Amino acid sequence: MDKKKELKIELITPERILLDSTITFATVPSGAGPVGVLPNHAPLLGNLFRGVLMVRDISGKEFNVFVRRGSFMISHVGIKIVTQAAEIDEQIDIDRATAAKDRANKILASNDAAMDMARAREALIRAETRINIAQAVRKTR
Repeated sequence: MDKKKELKIELITPERILLDSTITFATVPSGAGPVGVLPNHAPLLGNLFRGVLMVRDISGKEFNVFVRRGSFMISHVGIKIVTQAAEIDEQIDIDRATAAKDRANKILASNDAAMDMARAREALIRAETRINIAQAVRKTR
């Protein structure tokens, strides 16, 4: 790995290591906004926010990963991300995401005081983000 042109990325969920690759660039969704990471980036610890992690591999191919909340660390070696859940754009099941969106909308429309509306709003945003990522990749390929 050429330290001036490449960096390592590790994306870890409770279930598995989703990514363990050499890349040239990434954009990490953080609490302070997107953080663009190139080789030799200054060390940084941060909170990962729900959103789109954009990755450019060493061949120049870009892909997106849906990530939930977590933490990230940028070091001289690269980026390490630990998150509750993540899905690579090509692996997102649009039917499953649409069903989750429909369930969340149904709960929100019910105005049922016994339902957790904050959780339903979060589920809706998560589902819409996953759908948008999946549809974008299908349009370009």
